[in-house]
Amino acid sequence: MEFVKTLESRLKITLPEDLTEALSNGTILCQLVNQIRPRSVSIIHIPSPAVPKLSSAKSRLNVENFITACRKLGVPEDSLCSPQLIMEDEGLSRLAQTIQVLVELADGSQKGPKQETFAAAGSTRS
Repeated sequence: MEFVKTLESRLKITLPEDLTEALSNGTILCQLVNQIRPRSVSIIHIPSPAVPKLSSAKSRLNVENFITACRKLGVPEDSLCSPQLIMEDEGLSRLAQTIQVLVELADGSQKGPKQETFAAAGSTRS
């Protein structure tokens, strides 16, 4: 999955095999948003060795903070994944779309308008 590489390269981590488990508590998602724009999410609940699994309330807070931060960064409503979907198994492809749009917006805002002009002119650079 493309978005896995994106997450791993941006956060300099290796995601576990069970993506749903890794992403459903929202910790990695919040870290991604903060990597793109620091302090987008002010409080991230992170599992600890003493309590390796977050409560569903804390997971939900993380996920909701991620969605709110995505909105603030300009991810359109129709590209957002609902918190319910993220916390369930079925939402992975929808979440992938949200992450993809978020990263594209972030990359676009960090580049100058010149590159957009080239792209619009039909440049085939990759």
